[in-house]
Amino acid sequence: MDSLQKFNTALQYEEKIRDLYRTAEQTVDDERGKAIFRALARDEQSHVEFLLYSLDQLRQKMTIDLDRLVTAIPARTEIEANLAKMRARIPERMLGDIKTVLGSALKLEKETSAFYRDARDKSEGEIRAIFDKFVVIEDRHVDVVQIELDHALHNGMWFNFMEVDLEAY
Repeated sequence: MDSLQKFNTALQYEEKIRDLYRTAEQTVDDERGKAIFRALARDEQSHVEFLLYSLDQLRQKMTIDLDRLVTAIPARTEIEANLAKMRARIPERMLGDIKTVLGSALKLEKETSAFYRDARDKSEGEIRAIFDKFVVIEDRHVDVVQIELDHALHNGMWFNFMEVDLEAY
């Protein structure tokens, strides 16, 4: 797969997850949920725009400005530092629609991350650096969606860690 094919495939992934988030924003009733899906959709749209720009640059045999690839989603360390505050803002009850969308979003985000890892590992130079940055960004998306899903499911997990009630001991 050449760079143009990789970027076109990436574009398909980004459009698919962006469309899921846009639909989710319209589907859920919870304002906080709408805000999360809106932010994720916006972030995915910026990826779509970057990929379209990159495809154009590649076709013209020009350099791609990696600084144009940005995200508003915080890094995992920042998320972890703010877990208590975030947890307080997550509604105790989440409706089934949100859980379903979060489950679908997590699956798509993981698939997208896997694609970017594979594309990075099979690329060199500037193209490798671009896919490497996409891996970092998509991992942030996975983290945010995982947090929300763990809380929605009340499965004893919080950010992939088993919760322990110390008062129970």
